[in-house]
Amino acid sequence: MRIFLLLICFSLSIFSCKKETESHSNINAGFHEDLVKSNLAKDSLQKMDVVFDKLNKKNTTFLDYYVHYYYKLDKETQDEIKKTKGENFLSEHPEEYFALFTKIISAKDDKYLATFGITKDEEILAREVYIFHLKKNYGPTVDGQLENLNK
Repeated sequence: MRIFLLLICFSLSIFSCKKETESHSNINAGFHEDLVKSNLAKDSLQKMDVVFDKLNKKNTTFLDYYVHYYYKLDKETQDEIKKTKGENFLSEHPEEYFALFTKIISAKDDKYLATFGITKDEEILAREVYIFHLKKNYGPTVDGQLENLNK
């Protein structure tokens, strides 16, 4: 009898874990649906689903990824350079600034993409898909996050 009860408890715990995992796996489902409505080509949609799956595994929405990758890392890099080289480094040494900026941002970008397992080709596709298919709907949301970032 005890074994029977243990099996029931074990089965219930497995089902509850599965439901919890499934709820996180669709965090980007709305973006998929918006891309379907925007008539994104089927092959591009399939490639974006791969990106969405990678983001889902880290419980990250596409917009959070997008804002962090394209804006927060940029701001972090600018702030880091200002802190180490001074406020006037850009205006006094523009070529050195841009070389240093490129070096730092490239490393940050590569590290961030690696946390999700997103390739450079997937990153380029995601950027183009956002600009041409999602920006119309989500631009104001991104703009709101940027206002908070720049405060």
